[in-house]
Amino acid sequence: MPDLMDRVLVVCAADNLASMRTIERHGGVLEGIRDTPLGPARRYWIKIGAPDA
Repeated sequence: MPDLMDRVLVVCAADNLASMRTIERHGGVLEGIRDTPLGPARRYWIKIGAPDA
């Protein structure tokens, strides 16, 4: 059986409040804010479950 992912990284622009709220509402945990070539980005991890059998 292949390895399954247990979490995903979700990124949004640091000033995008709508995306920030949506990600947090769905369980996103802020890892931090990093500078990117496109400007600061908020990095969130979201835990995901295994598919139902």
